[in-house]
Parts: sequence; structure tokens; C-alpha cells
Amino acid sequence: MNAFLFPGQGSQEVGMGKAEYETIPEAKELLDKANEVLGYDLKDLMFNGPIEKLTDTQFAQPAIFTCSAMHLEKAKKEGITYDYVAGHSLGEYSALYAAGVISFEDGLKLVDKRGKAMAAQNGKGTMAAVLGFTEDELKPYMNDGVVMANLNSKTQIVISGTIDGIDKVEAALQNLIETEEVKFRRLTVSAAFHSPQMQEAEDAMKDIIVNTNFNEPNCNVVSNVTGKPTKDLEEIKDNLISQITGQVRWNDSILNLKDAGIDQYYEVGHGEVLKKMNKGITLRPKCQVI
Repeated sequence: MNAFLFPGQGSQEVGMGKAEYETIPEAKELLDKANEVLGYDLKDLMFNGPIEKLTDTQFAQPAIFTCSAMHLEKAKKEGITYDYVAGHSLGEYSALYAAGVISFEDGLKLVDKRGKAMAAQNGKGTMAAVLGFTEDELKPYMNDGVVMANLNSKTQIVISGTIDGIDKVEAALQNLIETEEVKFRRLTVSAAFHSPQMQEAEDAMKDIIVNTNFNEPNCNVVSNVTGKPTKDLEEIKDNLISQITGQVRWNDSILNLKDAGIDQYYEVGHGEVLKKMNKGITLRPKCQVI
């Protein structure tokens, strides 16, 4: 069995999707459709940048969703089938598109609104990656202003919260950082994603998600907030809403896919973000890039 994995923010890069646009008619059709739906030239932004604008969450989210859909067409051309899908944060929308739960147009409209709702919280917080600590080991260094947002692997955790709160965690870890027992890296983000600071964005998206047409999935979907596969539509919707402020349990997602009998992971989208991340979770089965 195969699992398709879809990347989230951080996978954007100038030139993304260009090769697929030029060689796969169905991929070209998707990007042309995205331009029409969004009302601006997403193709030019993806192909030519500037990277500063492409990294802005309100543009990054539609770009990554569209690019992953284009790579899905590439996978279809290559005859690669899939039994499970999972997406990292934003990538969960791409996974739902691949599972037939949402249409391309509805998915694009959702991520466009999600990006704008999250961008409205810009400047109110930040995020940092902590490498070398498990979830239990990191807990004593946390404070009320910070949460563990992304559990990417057993010892790679992204924290999210107020700037002051993140500063305090870094200060508390300083001795361990200096002795290189722990690595602490600030992320280049404009807000505290997957934290209570996104509550307004979650509130804004709730009715939109509830009122979007969701179809029965044609394969198992792994939700970020549980890390477990499901085909239940109400659960899928509820999890999609709560993941805006909730955790991305990626480590659990990959291990649960492995336990389900997955023989091969495929990263479907631009770059190798998830392929590299998976190496910190399990070496088998391997992850190939489409």
C-alpha cells in the first residue's frame, strides 16, 4: 500500500510548478483555473516571485495547494496509486482534494480564505524549532504564552506563541543550547500558527468549512490533530477546523501509517521537506518525491 504526503508552508520556492505546467496539460489547466478563481496572477508569482510575496501566508497557501494538485496529476500520469493520504498543516487540504473530499475549486477557495484569516494575525507572535528534546523533556521549559505546535518527529518540535513567551523558552534552554545538547532555531514566520493566537482565524474559518460541500473520501485520510486515519466526514470537518489552533501530530501520523501497513510514502508537491522530516521518524518505508 502507498501513502501520499502533501507538504505545507515552507515548501514554497520561486519556480515551483513550472516544469509540471509546461509538460502536463492537466497541471496547466489547474494553474490556469487557479488564476481565474483567485483573481490575480498566481502563475507569475509561483514562477517569478518575488520570494518575499510568495512566502506571505495569504499567497503561499494557494500556491502550495495548487502546486501539490499539479504534482498529483504527475503521479496519475506515472500510474502511482494511493490508499492513504496525509498533509502537513496546510497540506491537509491537498490531502482532502486527493481523497476526493473537496473539489479543486472549493479547496482553493478554502486555503485562500484560510491564508487571509491567518495573515490578519501577522505580527502577534512567532515560532521556533527545538531539536533534541522529546515532548516530555520540553514540557518543563514551556510557559503560558507558548504551546507545542508541530510534533514533527520524536525530537523535532516546533513551538508557537507570543514573542515574549518564545524568548523565555530560549532563555530557559540557553545552557543546553550553548553545550549543543539542544538546538533552537527561530522560524521565518509572520505569526504564531497552530496556537491559541489563531483563534480568530479558526472562528473565521469554521462556518466556511462547515458550509463547504464535502464528499465521502475515496481513501483513508490522516488528520493532523489526531495523527490517525479516518473516513468519517464529520470527524474530518471537525479536525480541519481545530487544526488551525491545534497541534500537527506529524510523528504520530507517519508511525500510524506505518502500522497500517504502508509499503511506500510519496511526497506529492514541491521540494523534499517531508522526505527529510520522515528520516527523523522512520527509515522504513522510505519516502520518494513526486
